[in-house]
Order: sequence, then C-alpha cells, then structure tokens
Amino acid sequence: MSTSGVKDHNLSLVLQQLSPGADMQPTLWVVDESLPVESLMTVPGAAALTAMTNRYDIHADLQSKGVTTLLSDFDFSQLGEFPSIVYRVSKEKLVAHHCINQALRHLSHDGVLTIIGGKQDGLKSIAKNTAKTYGLKNNTRKVGNSYLANFNRPVSLTDKQLLPDNDYGQLRQVQHKNVTFYSKPGVFGWEKIDRGSELLTTVLPTIQRYMKSVNSVLDLGCGWGYLMLATKEWDVETRCATDNNVAAIDAAQRNFAGHGLTVDCVADDCAGNIRGRFDMILCNPPFHQGFAVSDTLTEKFLAAASRLSRRSTRAIFVVNQFVPLEKHAGKYFSQCRLLLAEDGFCVYELRP
Repeated sequence: MSTSGVKDHNLSLVLQQLSPGADMQPTLWVVDESLPVESLMTVPGAAALTAMTNRYDIHADLQSKGVTTLLSDFDFSQLGEFPSIVYRVSKEKLVAHHCINQALRHLSHDGVLTIIGGKQDGLKSIAKNTAKTYGLKNNTRKVGNSYLANFNRPVSLTDKQLLPDNDYGQLRQVQHKNVTFYSKPGVFGWEKIDRGSELLTTVLPTIQRYMKSVNSVLDLGCGWGYLMLATKEWDVETRCATDNNVAAIDAAQRNFAGHGLTVDCVADDCAGNIRGRFDMILCNPPFHQGFAVSDTLTEKFLAAASRLSRRSTRAIFVVNQFVPLEKHAGKYFSQCRLLLAEDGFCVYELRP
C-alpha cells in the first residue's frame, strides 16, 4: 500500500513497517491515540496483524478494516509471542515504558520490536534508555522527520530489567487537594484534579437548584470520575459515565463503587453507542487528538451532547479559554451561556 497520501509522518512510517511482503510474519501493532488511524482507508497486511489499543475508537476503526483488535489497558498477559512488534511511542512516558517492557517479553526468538516517534516524543532518549536497560544495541536512525529504532529480543530477561513504569497496570490511591481517589498512569491527568473540572463543579449547585428535576446525569468523557462524584449527594435515578480510554473506565468504576454510587460505565467513542436522553450532561472534553489541538474533537462532543439531550436538558461544558466552543455550539444548541471564566478556563451552560 502506498503511504504517500498519509499526512502524519509517524503513521506513514508505521505503515511501511506493516506493509506485507513475501515474508510477512504475524505482527503485533501497539496503537494508542497518537496515531490518526481513522484517516486510513485500509490497513496493509491486515490479515497478518493483531492490534492492541486502550482506545475504543481505534479498536472499532481497526476492526472495521479487518484487523484483529484487542481492547485493553495494554494488557500483554493475554498475548503470545510475535516475530514482529511495531509501536509508535505514546506521549505519556510511563505508558511508553510499560509497552516497551512488555513488548520485549513477547517477542519470539529472533523477534524484532520497532519503535517509532518524533523528536518531541523523546524517541531518542527512550531508545537510549531501552538499550541501556536491556543490554541491547541502540541503532536509532532518523527517517524524514521521525526516528525509528529496532530491538531484538534480549538474550535473557530478569524481573529487574524494566524501564521505570510506576507499576503501570495497578490502580492506586492518589490524594490531591484533600481528595482521595483511585487512578493510574494512562488516565489523563491521573495524579490530579483537573482545574477546569473543579471550576465546573462550582456552578453545579446553582444549576441544580433552578432545574425542576435532575433524574439522570451523563458524564461525557469521565476520566477517573471526578465530575460524576460531584453529584454523589443528588437524588438521581440514572447515572452514566463514558470514556474512550479503558483505563479511565476501570478507575471510574473503582471510585464510584467506593462512594456507593450505581453508575453505568461505558467504554465508547464519544457516547456513540449510548441511547436515551439525560437531564444533565457534564463534559470536560479533550482538546488534543494525539499530539494536535483539534476543533473537530470539540464539535464531536457537542454533537454527542446534543443527541443525548431532551428539551429541558442542561449540558455543562468546561474548556480551555482558547477553544472556540461558542463558535461551534450554535450548530447543536439554541443557547450557549458563559457561566464562569477563570484561570484560563471557561464554563458554559448549553440548552437545546
């Protein structure tokens, strides 16, 4: 398959590694949000590929292109060995370290791990540390605007040979601003309460008071569950929380259970499979897709909130001040009211 039409240079380089040849071998492709796979019409060598991702949208997209795809929090324990593993490094270093640690352990004899990334990803540093940790040759080379490094399976592997990944697979208690919650690497803002979300919660008591009733709440893009937890004292019949990231869903479920909240937690692409309508929708949408700022992503969340609203719904969004939410909101809502602007964030109330 020609990759000349692929705008993302890292994706183009990944596809070159996946392109089938006469000696095409079973290949594991480790994929996260850093690759815009939705831009692909087809995936080369799909029949020989197994892809693993922690993102529901990537999982669904690759499955639709005929790729065997596993959705997990990069849980390699369910996998066997592969002669080839290809990985465009994640933007979070702990995720990258975890995936490299596990990938090297799932190479077959004489197998090769290929890691790809740009200068801004720290690829050269990651490759250098991988070579040092595992006693391997560092053959990093520049290809266009990207870097590529190949590593063979180490001759011997010990439990102590690990790039630091902060015990990636385990949920752990975190305390921030006198709030204790469960989270882990791989969840956006996993060690903190997001300031934007914190500001959103300050307007909720006032909004709840002037609404006739709030019997159902949706947290659209829930992360580890902070926004939904802000409603824990409300008498609500139905709560639903959704996120694209399965690690976030795992953390949210743990936090809701710890507070005795019954919440339907759904791994989904921007609530695409959720039906029904909600009285209140809470949303702190991501504004980065991979490494790039995306207006399209903001619109995607607005469209989802609109679809899941009834006439009396209040959708409460918080965004960074440079995100032009007001410009796009008019396509999906009749009213858009700025409630709060503080610390570089804007909180809006949207009404159908």
